[in-house]
Amino acid sequence: MHLSRTRTAVIAAGASLGSTVALLSFGAAPAQAAGENWTVYSTHFSPKGHDIPLRLGRHDNSSGHTTGFGKYHIDDRGHRINQSWSEFKDDIDETLNSSSIKCTEKNGTYTCNSNKISGVNSQWGNMKVVYTHSTTGTPDGRARGIITAYYLNDCGCLAAREKTSE
Repeated sequence: MHLSRTRTAVIAAGASLGSTVALLSFGAAPAQAAGENWTVYSTHFSPKGHDIPLRLGRHDNSSGHTTGFGKYHIDDRGHRINQSWSEFKDDIDETLNSSSIKCTEKNGTYTCNSNKISGVNSQWGNMKVVYTHSTTGTPDGRARGIITAYYLNDCGCLAAREKTSE
C-alpha cells in the first residue's frame, strides 16, 4: 500500500502526539512528603517581585513536633484571628507592598514586617510574613512560598522563639 507524503506526515505526527499525551498522563508524579499539599491557594509577590505562592501546605501535628506551613499552618495557629481569608490575603499583599517594610534574610528564609504607622489592619496592626524563594521539593517548580503570616499584635508563632533568642 502506497501512502502519500502528507498522509505519512499526519500519521507520524499523530503517533508522536499520542505518545506525548500518554507520557504526560501516566508519568510519575513528583514525590511529596506525607501530609504536604502543594496546591497554590493564592499568589503573592515579594518586595523584589519574586513569586511567593501561599500553598495549602502542611498542618502542624498535634504533638507539636512538626511545624506546618502555608494556609493549613496559619489556620492551625489561629493567625487570621477574626479576619476572612480575603481580608488576610489583602493584608499579606499590603505588607509585602509596604514602602516601610523591613525584611531580613537568614538561610534563605525571609522575614518581613510591614512597619506602617497605621498598621495594615485597623484592629490588629502590622503583620509579619515569612517566606522562602526555594523551589527544592516543589512539584511545580514554583517557590515553596509563604511559610506563615500573622499580625504583630497577636503573639505569633515566632514570637516565643524571638524572645528566647534576645
